[in-house]
Amino acid sequence: MHRTYFCCLLLLLTAWAGNGQTIERRGLKADTGTLYLRCSPLGVIDLYDGNLTLGAEYRFNNTWAATLDAGAILYSSYFQFARMSSGLLFRPGLRLYPNKYKDFFIDLQLHYKNVKYRIKDWLDKDVVANVPAYEEYKVFRFKKKVMGVHILAGFKNYLNYNKRFYVEGYVGLGLHYKDEGLLNEPNSQYDLGLRLRRNTGTYVVPALPAGFRIVYLFR
Repeated sequence: MHRTYFCCLLLLLTAWAGNGQTIERRGLKADTGTLYLRCSPLGVIDLYDGNLTLGAEYRFNNTWAATLDAGAILYSSYFQFARMSSGLLFRPGLRLYPNKYKDFFIDLQLHYKNVKYRIKDWLDKDVVANVPAYEEYKVFRFKKKVMGVHILAGFKNYLNYNKRFYVEGYVGLGLHYKDEGLLNEPNSQYDLGLRLRRNTGTYVVPALPAGFRIVYLFR
């Protein structure tokens, strides 16, 4: 499912970039803005942690810019039996515009996410050597913290004839360091079979960020 979603999105972005360059590419050469405001519509349908994310870009000059995206996590499908989820995400970055038209960019982006889940399910109790003495059906909390880095590449183009609105699409690669586990549940573990999550866990996983943003030229 995740690979299919990523591949479809990549094909759409490729087609959009090719068409957009033909129509408006030379118009971007006149873009001399300094501050841009932006939003990420795909955040609300995130496969794991649905979020509302807003951001900004500040241009130092024609080549370099600083970016920042911050969001609130509103719901989650990370756990099947999660009754409530809340958290935040934070993505500062540095952007390079290497070509003369300023419609292609490369981002170095840091990633931070902190989420807490309220779950109602069976919880293993009095665990010794990964063997529980009994199970208890209860409401408990689980936390997840993710830190990472992304390298992104993408294109931007005018959204319509209003030259203050842009759309930018991007794809990239990255690494995420995850730290997740139960909150205030000593000698306990939450076991989901193949998706094993115990009272503590830290590991590194690859990331494949992709999406698009709607951008507004503020000044």
